[in-house]
Amino acid sequence: MVRKQVDPVEIDRQFDEDYSAALNMIGEGAPDYAAAQDDSVPEEMKREERKAQDLH
Repeated sequence: MVRKQVDPVEIDRQFDEDYSAALNMIGEGAPDYAAAQDDSVPEEMKREERKAQDLH
């Protein structure tokens, strides 16, 4: 059985709270239709986006 060596940088990252928090945030808030074309976006989502733009 071959024992794999762990990169020392990865060991430091495991104990870094900021790095762990960043990994946990991957995918948060991403739209489900990001890869789809604009036509496949539901009208309700388009209305909400227009409302948000009007507020800014």
